Amino acid sequence: MATRSFAILFMLSLLPGCNSAGLLVVNLLARFDNYHVYENLSYGSEKQNVMDVYVPEIEKMYGQPERLPVVVFFYGGCWGGCKTLTKEHYVFVAQALTARGYLIVIPDYRRYPEVKFPQIIEDATHTVEWIKMNIGQYGGDSSRIFLMGHSAGAQLAALLTLNEQYLLADTWSSLRGFVGLAGPYDFLPFTDEYQRVVFGPEENYPASQPVNFVDGNEPPLLLLYGNDDDTVRVFNVESLTDKVKRAGGCVETHYYHGLDHAGLIGALALPFQNSSSVLSDIAGFIDRYTHDQHSC
Repeated sequence: MATRSFAILFMLSLLPGCNSAGLLVVNLLARFDNYHVYENLSYGSEKQNVMDVYVPEIEKMYGQPERLPVVVFFYGGCWGGCKTLTKEHYVFVAQALTARGYLIVIPDYRRYPEVKFPQIIEDATHTVEWIKMNIGQYGGDSSRIFLMGHSAGAQLAALLTLNEQYLLADTWSSLRGFVGLAGPYDFLPFTDEYQRVVFGPEENYPASQPVNFVDGNEPPLLLLYGNDDDTVRVFNVESLTDKVKRAGGCVETHYYHGLDHAGLIGALALPFQNSSSVLSDIAGFIDRYTHDQHSC
């Protein structure tokens, strides 16, 4: 038991909270035999406006499938302010979710310092609109879209879910739920100078806070948080949970003992998928709201 725990802690130390090279190591543990990947599909005119689409080989597992629920995963990295990450670092996330029978999309997007928040969320918006229009070509169900993110990526996905101004009405109505891992949802006042630049000028700061757009009519939310996280304060999860509940919306919140900021997303990597309930909690949420839209 001690040896296993040490191995998990060692591998988790290689995840995004420490260095991007560790993510590549973790990806070597992922199985590559249960999906097909369409790489570098363009959703816009900029160099970083590309995405990878992972389609599970459902026919081999279950026979001819219906169109698949779509999960769009946005990675973090402080919007570019602290890490330079790419979609290639998150193959392990695609493996974990395609193995559960979901079609996974992982986009790249422009980041600070090349651009600021309006362009970053614009790329996230264009990603989802492209998926709504085109994912049927890859076997995905454009009426069953889940947005998911880790850290800064969770903030982007949460804003698209909560602030209806970003997506076309038909696209927003296709969102079945949001899955946030260690997301900053209520993080004013800013603690780092780069945040003031990314989300500035000051009068625009409130627009960066997902908690400000809760109205009780949003798709169901699943909020996940590691109790050992020292990167994103627990207040972010508590505040958003409370705001949604008071508005009469649907929110499910899970806290995980022994997981920190990196360890929470690391729980989706082999061989850690059974070391906590993170993956099963995500899959249970997606399965539930795939067929039961906007119902708690």
